[in-house]
Amino acid sequence: MEMQQRDIEERDIEVRVSRLPESAKFKVHVRGGESPESRTDVEDLDCLPSVVMNRITKTSAVAVKVYVSSCGLGHVPSWIFDLPQLIWLDLADNQLTELPSEIRGLLSLTDLDLSDNQLTCLPSEIRGLLSLTDLDLSDNQLTCLPPEIRELKKLTRLYLMRNQLTGLPPWIRELGNLTHLFVSENALTALPPGIGELGNLTHLFVSENALTALPPEIGELGNLTDLNLSANQLTCLPPWIRELGNLTYLSVSENALTALPPEIGELWSLRVLYLSANQLTCLPPEIGELWSLTWLYLSDNRLTGLPSGISRLTKLTRLDLSGNALTGLPPWIGELTELAWLGVSGCGLSSGAVEEVKRLVSPGCEVAV
Repeated sequence: MEMQQRDIEERDIEVRVSRLPESAKFKVHVRGGESPESRTDVEDLDCLPSVVMNRITKTSAVAVKVYVSSCGLGHVPSWIFDLPQLIWLDLADNQLTELPSEIRGLLSLTDLDLSDNQLTCLPSEIRGLLSLTDLDLSDNQLTCLPPEIRELKKLTRLYLMRNQLTGLPPWIRELGNLTHLFVSENALTALPPGIGELGNLTHLFVSENALTALPPEIGELGNLTDLNLSANQLTCLPPWIRELGNLTYLSVSENALTALPPEIGELWSLRVLYLSANQLTCLPPEIGELWSLTWLYLSDNRLTGLPSGISRLTKLTRLDLSGNALTGLPPWIGELTELAWLGVSGCGLSSGAVEEVKRLVSPGCEVAV
C-alpha cells in the first residue's frame, strides 16, 4: 500500500502489534503520548491488559495509529472500536473474511488498509467513515465495488489491485477528490465514461486487465501524471492522448499496438515511456518531440529502423531496443550523450555491428547485448 505516512506527532499514540516467532503470543508496542515506550506480550488480542488500554485511551493524545498487520487474525480485535481518536488502521495480511458493523464508530479514521485478506464484501456501515482519505482493498476477493464507497467523498487514494472486478460502477465519478486510482490485475473489460469526471486524478493504473479500448473521457483528465495501461488488449492509442499534457509516465507495454498516433509527440512533459511487447513496425517522426523523455522502452516489437528524430531526445538515459529486427544502429545514436544504458540484445546484431555501437555511444554507456 502506498499510503503517505507522516511522522508520529509529539502527542500521537502509535500501537504496533506483531506475532512472536513460533508462538501464539503477540507483542504490543506502544509509543508516543506523554509516557515512555512500552512493550507487552499478550496471548489474546481481544483482551489487552488494562495498563495498555489506559495508555492508549486515557491520555491527551490527539491521534491514535494502530498497526495489526500479518498477525493471522480472523476477526478485528474489539478494543480497536473503543478508540475514538483512531486515524490510522492497518489490518493488512490477515485472514479477515468480513468486517463488523462496529466499524461505523471510527469517525476520525483517515487511513484504512485491508489489503491481503479474504474479503468478498464490505458492511454497509463503512459508509460512515466520512473522514477516510486512503482505502486499500487490494488482494481480496471482491467481484464488484461496494456501493457504500460512493459515500466516502473525502477519498483521495483507492487501491483495488488483484481482486476479481469485472467493471467499475458509473458512480465512480462521484468520488471527485480521488487523486490515485489503482485497479490493476483484475478482469476489467471497459472503463466507465464517468471516469472523466475525476478531475483531480493524477495516477491511474489499470494494467493487467482485458481492456480493448479506452473511453474518450479519459482525455478530460488534465491533471493525470501517471497512466499505466500495460498488459491489456489495446490495438491503438487514440489521438486524444494529446490532451493529457501533464503526463510524465505512460506505460502501454504488452498490448497489441501496431502503430502510434502522431499526437503522442505532444506529450512534452513525458519522462518515461514504455512501449515494449507490442507489434510496432515503425515509430512516428513526432516521437522526436518528446524532449523531456529520459526512459524509452521499445523492446520486443517488430522495428526494422528508428526515426532520426530520436536523436533530439538528448535527455535519454535508458533506451531499450532489445528483441527487434535491427541490423544496425544509425550514427546519430552517438548524439544521445546522456545515455547510460542501451539494450540491443536479441536484435541479431553482428559482432562487428555491436562494436560499432559501442564506439558510437558515450564511454560511460553500458551496451547490453
